[in-house]
Amino acid sequence: MHSQGRRHGRHPAGDFSVAADEVTCQQFVELVTDYFEGALAPRMLSQVEEHLVMCDWCVAYVAQMQTTVDSLANLKDRSSREPPDLLLGALRSRTGR
Repeated sequence: MHSQGRRHGRHPAGDFSVAADEVTCQQFVELVTDYFEGALAPRMLSQVEEHLVMCDWCVAYVAQMQTTVDSLANLKDRSSREPPDLLLGALRSRTGR
């Protein structure tokens, strides 16, 4: 279940001034990129990690985001301007070349 807390306006991820000592789900979603990149200040990192201990929804969100990042990295690794030899061979056999 999502944490219910004070609503905060949109802030750049590093500019959160959390009045309470906990991060809401909405704040976490806005901070997740900085969390992955290790760019959170120590206090904010501690608050984010405490939130993850208590929020199964955000743990699932982190897993989904990590899967997406990994999948995109895998696609980038396999991308090339040249078609794979298997595809070229199939096309050549169809055209009789």
